Amino acid sequence: TDDFLAIKETKERNKLAAMKLLIIMTYYTFLTKQEYAPIVLTQMLQLTLQHGICDESCTALADASFLLLQLKDVDGSKHLAELALILLEKLQANKYLPRVYSSIYAGVFCWYNHLKQSEKWLWQGYQEGLLIGDIEFAFVNATASLQNRFLYGAQLTLLEQDIELCRKRMIEYGQASQFAICSPLQHAVSKLVYFTGDPLSETDNIIRKKETSELSLTKTNFMLDASIYFYSCIVEYIFGNYDSAADKTQERWIMEKECSRTSKYYGSTAFYDCLICVAMARKSKKEKWVTLAESARSKVKQFAKFGKSNCDHKCLLVQAEILDVEGNAEDASSSYDAAIDAAEKSGFVNEQAIASERAGDFYLRHGNTRSSHYYDKARNLYHQWGALAKADHLYKSTPS
Repeated sequence: TDDFLAIKETKERNKLAAMKLLIIMTYYTFLTKQEYAPIVLTQMLQLTLQHGICDESCTALADASFLLLQLKDVDGSKHLAELALILLEKLQANKYLPRVYSSIYAGVFCWYNHLKQSEKWLWQGYQEGLLIGDIEFAFVNATASLQNRFLYGAQLTLLEQDIELCRKRMIEYGQASQFAICSPLQHAVSKLVYFTGDPLSETDNIIRKKETSELSLTKTNFMLDASIYFYSCIVEYIFGNYDSAADKTQERWIMEKECSRTSKYYGSTAFYDCLICVAMARKSKKEKWVTLAESARSKVKQFAKFGKSNCDHKCLLVQAEILDVEGNAEDASSSYDAAIDAAEKSGFVNEQAIASERAGDFYLRHGNTRSSHYYDKARNLYHQWGALAKADHLYKSTPS
């Protein structure tokens, strides 16, 4: 680190111009052709080492740290991320703060720190971006912050207000791309808070019409399509619409294969994939769903190796679900309790609610009256999360 920071600052105008051009190229390769990103980043780092550091070197380090994490080099990724932040402060390169923060606090640190720890920095990236005129990355930070709040179970009614405020500002600033990416999240929150499931409900019809008008798969924008699939699968699963959730999950797998990219969401994608596959294994009795669940579970376990605070409880819940499907009721019972306790410890009230509901289902299937205790707990937790529609759905669909 000291050797790198001792590198002189370059003043060569042609090299600075090249770095600025490469920054633009890096952003669009990450969006469209990620396989070219290592080539562009290598050029930026070589220019920095050969000709000297500059403001743009901060973004090269930040983006390289994100890339290394995708390649599972956690230690290297951490080192480059920390170096990028030190260099950002040394050079006072605030014009790149929103971009650096989006790469590091949304792309790197969220993987091995609790999601909540990045919230303050992402919001700072949003505010700084608006202040200095980096509008695009201001809203990249804002979207990441809102997404993380949903994932760790922040209060939904408050989150809904902030999403609506951000979406209005996105329209004001002409940020159509981030508005579109944020839309699936907004619809997921609305359904969890308001959806009744009644085909005659005026509220439900409004939600459906808005969803239909705003959400459509592009087949060209991977981030948007992945977002639509991800949030819709979560909502369908939470409301017990397992066939629909499974259909959407399989469609996403096809899309990811065609694009040679995956949507991970800090281990949450694999987590919900596993839960959906287990639900389908119970329903269809087909072995393929158990195999798919095991595959997804192995991914969750991999993520938990460097993201324990975000994934430990996920590992325990998918373990409980698979043990139950395999007929190991005794070990499943203790794993459900461990998952509930771990989710509470990590502050994931949303996934604590899901674990409690699954425990209730487990005891109901085994004719054990303890199911009512877990269903009551789940309803209270869904209510605490702000998922009022789901709490009501659970009340109406389970024994009191």
